Amino acid sequence: MLNLRLLLVALAWGINFSIIKFALADFHPLGFTVIRFALAALFLFIVMFVNRESFAIDRHDRMKVVRLGFIGIALYNLFFMYGLKYTTAANSAMLISTSPLFGALIQAVSGKERLNVRISTGLALSSFGVFLIIRSHQGEFSFSSAGIVGDLLTLCATLSWAFYTIFAKPLLEKYSAITVTAHSMFAGTLLLLPLGLPGMFSQPWSAISGPSWSALAFAAFIAGGVAYVFWYQGVKELGVTRTMVYHYLMPFAAVLFAAVVLGEKITMLQIIGGSAVLLGVYLVQTKNSKA
Repeated sequence: MLNLRLLLVALAWGINFSIIKFALADFHPLGFTVIRFALAALFLFIVMFVNRESFAIDRHDRMKVVRLGFIGIALYNLFFMYGLKYTTAANSAMLISTSPLFGALIQAVSGKERLNVRISTGLALSSFGVFLIIRSHQGEFSFSSAGIVGDLLTLCATLSWAFYTIFAKPLLEKYSAITVTAHSMFAGTLLLLPLGLPGMFSQPWSAISGPSWSALAFAAFIAGGVAYVFWYQGVKELGVTRTMVYHYLMPFAAVLFAAVVLGEKITMLQIIGGSAVLLGVYLVQTKNSKA
């Protein structure tokens, strides 16, 4: 049985690539990232206040939350943005999509989750499906010495996301998903702030269009606040591997969005790839695949 909240996360994050790309025509990249996560954290703290949820984090857990913010908000975004700058879009999309594989392998090696035949088959099918989708949508992959820096930076982003998900698991056994998400986002925003301030000061605010502000709102509140909370709820309820496999659905969601909203044509290769991704995610989600 597929998890509806995580399906919505994949949809929101798949759409978010196009939305952020649109907004960055008006915003400075690092400034946009700082504002996005600052708004997302503020939104989640307001929700916590309205729901009368405790803001308290035990003293010995505070550095663990800061570590989450450092890895998943600050490092991930820096590695991703600068990696994309020095490599191709196809390489970036493919490398980012491998985070479920890294997450599953790390969990298996550490003995926290077991990789059986069904999970391994599901991961392999989803990886193959993503490869077909990205190749059809972005073009050929090109791993060369010229792009090695960008590829390595993007690979670091992939590992950052895997560890961001894995390190949250112990905290989620003690705190709610919204608490962990809000505090880690706040910490990550503070860590990114010194790098984002120059862009924010030089930003021509009056030149930002209404649609770009709307794109920022979507990126902050939906793809940021809501989706990140749903992601951690998945980690809490399903475990790391069974949550991270939904990451494979992001390229498929992006293709569907481009077809429905932008009028792009869906190719047979994308249909085959999407089917493989869906089957792979389903295999990993089935109950007898749980460690």
